[in-house]
Amino acid sequence: MLPYRKCVAIILKKGNLIFVAERLDTKNAWQLPQGGVDGDESYLEAARRELLEETGISSIEFLDKTRKLYKYDFPQYSQDQIMKKYGALKYQGQELCFTLFEFAGNDSEVNLNYNTQEFRRWKWESVEKILDSIVDFKYKCYRAAFSELNLLR
Repeated sequence: MLPYRKCVAIILKKGNLIFVAERLDTKNAWQLPQGGVDGDESYLEAARRELLEETGISSIEFLDKTRKLYKYDFPQYSQDQIMKKYGALKYQGQELCFTLFEFAGNDSEVNLNYNTQEFRRWKWESVEKILDSIVDFKYKCYRAAFSELNLLR
């Protein structure tokens, strides 16, 4: 069995809303910014780096992170895309630490072209609407992390 990729997911709050972005490669696939942890990088360091790379956002204040790591398996269509792009599947899925930040900047700071573009557009959304629209294979992770971080009403 393949291992899980060590990753972070970034929950960026602005009041009662959360930052989500639509994947560039899949229309109507909205998610939190997320990415892999490099080498001996801490989850917090990886979260700050990934958020900056994917959104251009650096004006943030750390609030909390999950104590538990949440796993999901890649569905077959994702495995097929990975195989097509890289020729091999190195991971069964991802193991996520969810990090929680408060946005301390202005919306004009968001730059989806800051590094390599991964998202087509972004918005501020309620936790409930995020859970209603997240892809099914990530739903349990998102719900459990939102619950652990006291974001569910």
